[in-house]
Amino acid sequence: MRTTTERGEQAADDALLTVRDLRMTFPGRRGTRVRAVDGVGFGLGHGETLGMVGESGCGKSTTGRMIVRLLEPTGGTVTFAGRDVTHLGPREMLPLRRDLQMIFQDPFASLNPRQTVRQIVSGPLRLLDRAGVIDMLELVGLSPEHVDRYPHEFSGGQAQRIGIARALASKPRLIVCDEPVSALDVSIQAQIVNLLKDLQRELGLAYLFIAHDLAVVRHVCARIAVMYLGRIVEIGDRGPIYRDPAHPYTKALLSAIPVPDPDTEATRERIVLRGDPPSPAAPPPGCAFSPRCHKARDRCRAEAPVLTPVRGRQVACHYPEV
Repeated sequence: MRTTTERGEQAADDALLTVRDLRMTFPGRRGTRVRAVDGVGFGLGHGETLGMVGESGCGKSTTGRMIVRLLEPTGGTVTFAGRDVTHLGPREMLPLRRDLQMIFQDPFASLNPRQTVRQIVSGPLRLLDRAGVIDMLELVGLSPEHVDRYPHEFSGGQAQRIGIARALASKPRLIVCDEPVSALDVSIQAQIVNLLKDLQRELGLAYLFIAHDLAVVRHVCARIAVMYLGRIVEIGDRGPIYRDPAHPYTKALLSAIPVPDPDTEATRERIVLRGDPPSPAAPPPGCAFSPRCHKARDRCRAEAPVLTPVRGRQVACHYPEV
């Protein structure tokens, strides 16, 4: 059975990935420090998909890049397959690169324009021959004839399939998907999402799926983590969160999802948040969401809430929705 700590991490004996109190600060103007990620913790099981959602700038992509060690955390720990990888050097990380891969938001920016598809897909191993590359291409829905072409010869959806094939080449156990469909046309998004789901079923992959589109996340992810200003404010199974959000910010995000029925769309309640998110260089005291929250009280402005069990999920709110 899965259990979670007060910060939302999955029990160590059941987790492929465990993140504890992860932090990332960047230098800001005039000697300030920007807290991009501020104490994030969660767990991810074998073959599971955890969706990480929130507004742009909330720290979700930075979290993903720290997990695959493209960024060095300034605090906290990342444990993968029982091993602390938080501060491993490039040589020490090399054996783990096979198991830990990433798919990026912009497929063209992540593919070397000077390399052919064969060179790109075989890059993670250097040992994958032409037949092996063709197998990878066919696995993601591309043709053998594509193997000697360059990235500029493909559409956005095809280029993202190449990026997925590259990630799969080393037979990973976990893939961090950093907004993998947000740069694609809506008609293509569904194809890539369905491909990722099919690959997960076939290969037993675990995904950390980072996105801002909650409709896509609902379709892909079994569990959801909602981030605001560098912190997780709600985390739990998809069903309870989408049916009955407990954090005011989660409720506002879900109210913005378009509804196909025009009559329902015209009459349903839309929650419009006041103001803009605070600067991560100067976050407010107490709850970071309090300046925009209609339920904020004196306690919210003075005391930062921690993740606490509420109706089958973990919520960082002093006065959750009832």
